[in-house]
Amino acid sequence: MYYDEKLIDEIRSRNDIVGVIGGYVSLKRAGSNYQGLCPFHSEKTPSFSVNPARQTYKCFGCGKGGNVFTFLMEYENITFPEAVENLAGRVGITLPKYNMTEEARRAANRREQMFELYKKAATYYYRMFYSEKGRFAKEYIEKRGLSPETMKNFGIGYSDGSLYKYLKEEGYQDEFLAKSGLFTYDERRGVNDKFFNRVMFPIFDRNGKVIAFGGRVMGDALPKYLNSPETDIFDKGRNLYGLHLARKTRQPYMLLCEGYMDTIALHQAGFDNAVASLGTSLTGMQAKLLSRYTKDVVITYDSDGAGQTAANRAIPILAEAGIRAKVLNMSPYKDPDEFIKALGREAYEERIRNASTSFVFEVKVIEQRHDLNDPQDKTAFQTEVAERILGFSEDIERTNYIDAFCRDYGFDRKEFRSLVNKLGAQNEFRAAVREVTPVIENRSEVKAAGPDSAVRKSQRIILTRCIDDPELTETIRGYLGPEDFEEGTYRTVAELVFAQFEKDGKIDPSAIISRFDEKDEQTLVAEICETGAAIREGSSEDRRKELADSVIRLAKDSLERKQSDAVARGAAGEILEFARKKKELESIRKKLMK
Repeated sequence: MYYDEKLIDEIRSRNDIVGVIGGYVSLKRAGSNYQGLCPFHSEKTPSFSVNPARQTYKCFGCGKGGNVFTFLMEYENITFPEAVENLAGRVGITLPKYNMTEEARRAANRREQMFELYKKAATYYYRMFYSEKGRFAKEYIEKRGLSPETMKNFGIGYSDGSLYKYLKEEGYQDEFLAKSGLFTYDERRGVNDKFFNRVMFPIFDRNGKVIAFGGRVMGDALPKYLNSPETDIFDKGRNLYGLHLARKTRQPYMLLCEGYMDTIALHQAGFDNAVASLGTSLTGMQAKLLSRYTKDVVITYDSDGAGQTAANRAIPILAEAGIRAKVLNMSPYKDPDEFIKALGREAYEERIRNASTSFVFEVKVIEQRHDLNDPQDKTAFQTEVAERILGFSEDIERTNYIDAFCRDYGFDRKEFRSLVNKLGAQNEFRAAVREVTPVIENRSEVKAAGPDSAVRKSQRIILTRCIDDPELTETIRGYLGPEDFEEGTYRTVAELVFAQFEKDGKIDPSAIISRFDEKDEQTLVAEICETGAAIREGSSEDRRKELADSVIRLAKDSLERKQSDAVARGAAGEILEFARKKKELESIRKKLMK
């Protein structure tokens, strides 16, 4: 552990998991728990559950789970120490710096050193932009219509190809520079700046730290834009260009652009709420990031075919993040930069006010693929739109969109609603078939997997029963100890469960999860702690039988492992003793079934 366990527990207990996750995900109460759409995978029906009593979360769709630390690590893509620092700051706890181990300090320092390296690189590019070497780059940007103030606000720079030499003089070693993504290494040509002779656009995280660069050529060379690769501090699918400025806007919506220049042009025109995805189509994590700042987005992608296709793909991604989307029509201009230069800010504001709702835009895109004068194509068009309407979860929404569509296109409302209902019934049937198929496959897998799978399931049942009913731990430990569990995560969890019960007479699953630093481990421990949802099904007699079977199975497996070890050592007395204990196992069943 990087910090004292008592301190970790205090930070965890003062950060209510519902409050923390509720800042990222829209949660609704469902019985004693809270539910919402999972932030880690795409879904339309909520399968993400937060348990305030246990202070844990679990997605029954993708399997992600853990406590408040795990959530922050997974969502923000940060380390355990960073999650601790984040949550400590949230509740005003000052962390002692001396508690970090040398290994932890090195891990934390690697990211800080990379941040510092990118800050130095950005400063160097900025200086070059305003030097004689960067004169042509500055003239190029000025011709694009950017003001001196805008250039400074976005930290625009120029790469003259000398960054490597500069950083070496600053004392950086090749091993570290090779991980920065700023250079190319070639046996014949040696080391070269990746962004040679390009205008440089620093990419900032939402807190204003430089994490990457985009470089643009000043001529017709390809590629036109060159972006930083992913590093320890940069994940392009989790960041948005311009968000460090846009997050401060007072506008109730965000403008989503395709590129750097569009974002910069909009900011210069007074639209301080513009952001752009980073050289990729919009990702689910970028949409989730946006949802922290707004629930309304106007998509301002290029008006060409590629831009409209990208806008159509972005709409459901934004919807899954709880964001209402509209699409701005920039015709006859290609992008926001061209539009504003031609018609100005007020005309652009007018287009924003008249932006199409996502549904209207999607219907227009679908219409472009069909000839409505052809009966077969007309039917296909109606079917596609009906499928889209089925994407709305609320009946009232479906009714409103059915009415609007039939009104705009002159279709018979009753016939079209019948089509929507028919397709909905077919989809429900297919979903039911898909739901059953994995169950059959999983049963085959369990059967093929053999005893190991049964033992692992027994361990989960036992541990979860102890967590659900701590008093049961007293009974269980009369027959099993932590040493009877598999080495690794299961045994560690067992040790923590028994130790907590011994000390406090109760068991806190969230505290157990906190004893593991890696996300994968925390997810596995969360699965162990949450298995009870399925276990609690059935009659009390069935549950007692299931527990008895699990204890006997695990005790038998442990004795067999010990017996094998005794055979290998030639310990005859131990071999006989273990054989005797195996015969007595069935007597346990009667005691556990009471």
